[in-house]
Amino acid sequence: MTDFAEYLRAYRAYVVANLGWRKALMGALVWLAGISAPLWVRTFMELPAWLPITWMIGWASLSYVFAPYGMWKHQRARIPS
Repeated sequence: MTDFAEYLRAYRAYVVANLGWRKALMGALVWLAGISAPLWVRTFMELPAWLPITWMIGWASLSYVFAPYGMWKHQRARIPS
């Protein structure tokens, strides 16, 4: 849990220094819209049951691949303390 708190501090410093809060917020909103897209589409049209499940699993998998925490943890493990 301490390394997660350290990650959050490092991520906050990165956002403040490089991205700004607007871009970080936009990224979070795009992710949220992507994960919930099948729910919105199902509101207006009928979809096969497997399609939203597949979409959400795929979106979550891509999110994990591009997750900053995973990349940070991997890079941190490579650098000797």
